[in-house]
Amino acid sequence: MTPHATSALLIAISLALSTISVAQTPTPDPTAPSAASSPHQRDTTATKATESPTATSPSPAAASTPHQTQVVDTDKADAKTQAKHEQMLKDCIAKEQAKNSSQSMEQAKKTCWDQMKARSTDVNK
Repeated sequence: MTPHATSALLIAISLALSTISVAQTPTPDPTAPSAASSPHQRDTTATKATESPTATSPSPAAASTPHQTQVVDTDKADAKTQAKHEQMLKDCIAKEQAKNSSQSMEQAKKTCWDQMKARSTDVNK
């Protein structure tokens, strides 16, 4: 075989092989998301989720979730409880000092703290 004939034969074979490879259908990618789900799953997940409506009030609290609202309300209740305890302590100190005018502020405060602790221990029993 002459070199020209060999070259022509190789060119013809390579053209034939390239034509065959182009004509083949591609194999599906096993890592594609569509390969991991059924047509029903793809149809179901393709629907758009509705967004929550925008708040009608300009107040930031209007956009709060029920859980956020509950936490804030609990914090407010804790602040009220704290304020009540402080007022009870002040009232107790005033009573202690009225009972015993020679008692210092620190002594009256300590006595009231002890009384409040005793009451909270009794309530928790």
